[in-house]
Amino acid sequence: MQYFLDDVIDSLPQWKENPGNYVFILPSKRAGFFLREKLMLKAGKSLILPEIWSIESFVEEISGLHYASPLDLQFLLYKVYLDQKGIEKESFFEFSRWGQLLIQDFNEIDRYLIDSEKLFDYLGDIQELHQWTPDGTSSPMIRKRLAFWKSLLPIYIQFRDTLEQKGLGYQGQVYRKAVSQTPDFISKNKSKHYIFVGFNALNTAEQDIIQYFLKQGNTSIYWDADVHYLDDPLHDAGLFMRKYRSKWPNLQKNGLAGIGSYFQNPKKISVTGLPKSVSQVKYCGDLLYKLSSEPSENLDNTALILGDETLLNPMLHSLPSEIGGVNITMGYPLHHSSIAQLFSALFGLFQQKTQDKWRVKTAMQILRHPFLQPFFRDESLNSEKVCSILLKEYPNFVSGKELLEAGVSKGVLELLFPNKTPGVHEVIKQFIDLTDQLLPSYRQRNDVLNMEYLDHFKNLFTRLGDLCIQHPFVSDLKALKFLFEQLLSEDSIDFEGEPLKGLQIMGMLESRNLDFKRVIITSVNEGILPSGKTNSSFIPFDVKKEFGLPTYKEKDAVYTYHFYRLLQRAEAVHICYNTEPDVLEGGEPSRFISQLLNDPVLSSQIEHQIIAPKTGIHPDARKAIDKSERLLFKLNEKAKAGFSPTALSDYIKDPVLFYKKVILGIRDCEQLEETVAANTFGTVLHQALEYLYRPYEGLYLGPDAVHSMRQKAPELALKSFDEHFLKGMTASGKNLIALRVMEHYLDTFLLMEKERLKKHKIKLVGVERKLKIPFNTGTQGPEVYLKGTVDRIEEVDGSLRIIDYKTGMVEPRNLRISDWDSLRTDPDKSKAFQVLCYAWLYKQQNPVHNLMAGVLSFKNLKTGYQWFGLKEAGRSYQSDLHESVLLNFENQLQLLVEEIFNPNISFEPALT
Repeated sequence: MQYFLDDVIDSLPQWKENPGNYVFILPSKRAGFFLREKLMLKAGKSLILPEIWSIESFVEEISGLHYASPLDLQFLLYKVYLDQKGIEKESFFEFSRWGQLLIQDFNEIDRYLIDSEKLFDYLGDIQELHQWTPDGTSSPMIRKRLAFWKSLLPIYIQFRDTLEQKGLGYQGQVYRKAVSQTPDFISKNKSKHYIFVGFNALNTAEQDIIQYFLKQGNTSIYWDADVHYLDDPLHDAGLFMRKYRSKWPNLQKNGLAGIGSYFQNPKKISVTGLPKSVSQVKYCGDLLYKLSSEPSENLDNTALILGDETLLNPMLHSLPSEIGGVNITMGYPLHHSSIAQLFSALFGLFQQKTQDKWRVKTAMQILRHPFLQPFFRDESLNSEKVCSILLKEYPNFVSGKELLEAGVSKGVLELLFPNKTPGVHEVIKQFIDLTDQLLPSYRQRNDVLNMEYLDHFKNLFTRLGDLCIQHPFVSDLKALKFLFEQLLSEDSIDFEGEPLKGLQIMGMLESRNLDFKRVIITSVNEGILPSGKTNSSFIPFDVKKEFGLPTYKEKDAVYTYHFYRLLQRAEAVHICYNTEPDVLEGGEPSRFISQLLNDPVLSSQIEHQIIAPKTGIHPDARKAIDKSERLLFKLNEKAKAGFSPTALSDYIKDPVLFYKKVILGIRDCEQLEETVAANTFGTVLHQALEYLYRPYEGLYLGPDAVHSMRQKAPELALKSFDEHFLKGMTASGKNLIALRVMEHYLDTFLLMEKERLKKHKIKLVGVERKLKIPFNTGTQGPEVYLKGTVDRIEEVDGSLRIIDYKTGMVEPRNLRISDWDSLRTDPDKSKAFQVLCYAWLYKQQNPVHNLMAGVLSFKNLKTGYQWFGLKEAGRSYQSDLHESVLLNFENQLQLLVEEIFNPNISFEPALT
């Protein structure tokens, strides 16, 4: 089958006679490149090719203005904004958050030739209605807001005038200017024959310009469409062309040239659902490998369309080597590179710096950054060792001196962690120095790609420095980071290759006017294809409808056309979509897929399948651990040091966990706590309670003591928090909330104490009392000690009570048993096991008759003290720990210890 651009050329055989008189205008430069190659092939002789323009360049030529760069537009708009009187001025960074949006709206207004004065007056009136009050009152904030909306028209006028004086313009301004210049342009170029090729969604300015050319008679226009969707009044793919056909005089008379019925030809369409983006990438790689293995298959006529262009990097890593040549039209965006992430982290480091300290989390992120590792190796810096020290010693902030002590070399410290908080120009200089310092490490390794990255970034920072000199209002790191991200988004690394050979990898918009025998499209999900209902604009939706500005409806129609146009001439189509809806990766399968599956012509040609990676059910990787002689020896050593109630509870929960934590000494992986963790919060609260109660140990408590403790509680809570977490820093954010929660816990608890003192006589016997005694196993077995620290021991009206503080949630059912064996077999009874263990330990050294043991849960303070309870036949739960109760518990301890030391019983993993 012959493709669109070939059809256009073949319908104009006279172009060869006088090619200099022909001018082709296409939607994109990419389409123009393919057209140029086809003209060369069809010329058959040496000649000067016709002029070929993209529509944007052609409009620029007509207008006499030049497009200003996005950053130049931002700077100029900010200066115009500062010139306005009667409105509150913001910093450049604050302005940058909405300035680009305003430029986009200016673009739309001008491209669609809207009466700007009427529109801005309308917007101002809407705001006045929104702020209207029955009594006519107004606040300073409302007046400032209204003043800003009223200033939009003066800003728009001054912005346009200033640009035009410089011979520049934003896109919409250039288009509006071109409309007025088109008649004069045509009169000066009467000998030219203009051919507009492959357009679909045209703004009002483009429509007026093209109709001017059509009216003068020496112009042709070719539409790339199919009657399948063009003649369907409900099909969005033909929305714009149907509108032009009914309204343009030339089209009413002559119809649409270039229309075909390609969907009548048989096609092979496969629609494949795969979980997540990585699966789509792997599937496409496997598909390309199979296609390249077929002798009759030529990938020169195959296009891989990335619906989500962020998949370019994983796709490149998934391409099989067997496919040969690959042409990537979009270039590799610099902001996806690892070095871009490094500089973003450095910006974060500088912005978070206190007067003399760096944030540990960001410092570790930089020290662990893969791009810096070759440089660190050359500097003999062990970054993982440094990070391990920072993790243990400095949980929040670290000074330069402390970084040196942790192992950071002086050269690295000066390069990445300067003592003085850098300003805008210092940061730029430091980044340029960093690229210079890194380059030798990569040159030595002949790492061409990363050397290219460094060269790009050095040029970027040099340009950034020039911009900051030209525009002094870029005076803080936030604004500098914004400029950095703007420049970064505009830059990419071009791929080298033969543009017309091999597999073509491109985005959806780059496929305009191009046809391929085989098409593979990824990420065909709602929110990606089409992109969804986004309305980032100062102009509300209903106002856009009123003034004829495009909305998401028109945007969806654009994507629909591009999708169906890709399919119309293709013989084989492979469509992939993500079966797992995700906020970041798109939603449910695209409406385009539903349309295809219900299409009366195409549905019979579609094969729909869902593919998932092969996943087998693997047995639990954890194996039982036999008790070898060496293990038993190690177990004996640990027994002499003493088993705590917590360690024995771990054995009941999971013997393998006990083996790892107690026998091998493996602890949970240390993680950096930016926000205080639950276990640290518990440690801090225990410490604060010890500070409060230690002075009263051995004394009877009274109202004065409780009153004194309530006054000291906030100070002692902060002291404990500082010792275990803050390390000299100020509590802020979630950590400040945690501190306030702790203070609330303490005050609520002390108020409970005050109420208890009204009813009971309370003596504080012990605080954080450490206990350790030998446990008689009754055999010639190993020497075993049990140990523990009792949070609180008190005497209430002559009855002794053992209390364990818990910061987590504990309910009465966790402390009640009716079956003694449940203490050894049910992990849910671990709280009961622990308090009984503390009570038993205390009783061995202190003869006592009336004894109770329980828990105080700070997350469940309203329940008060919760006591161990034993339910025996025909009786309610009993809390008194009389001799028989502790003897029964001792029997359970005996069985548990015997099981731990039994060489014939392995450490079995807990059932999950």
